[in-house]
Amino acid sequence: MTNEDYSKVPPPHLLKKFSEQAREDSNKRGRPGYCKTFAKLCIDWALNSKSSPNNLQIRSSNITPPSELVQQQWFAAWESGEHEELSFADFVIPRAAQWGADQELEACCEWLDREGWSGESRQLRAARRPKPPSLKEQALALINHDPANQPFLSDKGIDTIRRALEQLDD
Repeated sequence: MTNEDYSKVPPPHLLKKFSEQAREDSNKRGRPGYCKTFAKLCIDWALNSKSSPNNLQIRSSNITPPSELVQQQWFAAWESGEHEELSFADFVIPRAAQWGADQELEACCEWLDREGWSGESRQLRAARRPKPPSLKEQALALINHDPANQPFLSDKGIDTIRRALEQLDD
């Protein structure tokens, strides 16, 4: 992927300024609107600024999830009602942070590959995004728990062990 594949993000000093301005604006109106004002300031900045021609720079300063991802996937998932206890911001922020971290990791790995360090890029990716434990490993960890700290398994733990047992051949 190229730098053009990613939207721009304001530098940290501008994000702080936009945050302060949005907070002040929402206080003046006496009603919520912080997120909307903050987003508008960021979008206005992105539309009116020029991109950096430095292709050697790692993309940490211009990582923004594509609007299609936010609108079609994240907003649709939040709107489905499964996450009623969360505000839209509380639902999207962790996903956006993870998406940004994944993009940054990929940028670092691409750079390592270009510099001839492909083995190190694989090690970096494995260290920063380890595979989650298998169902078998999860079930074994639950069975090997210390009963002094937790004398009973939770419903979730029992369900994990049940699913692991169901995968065994008869």
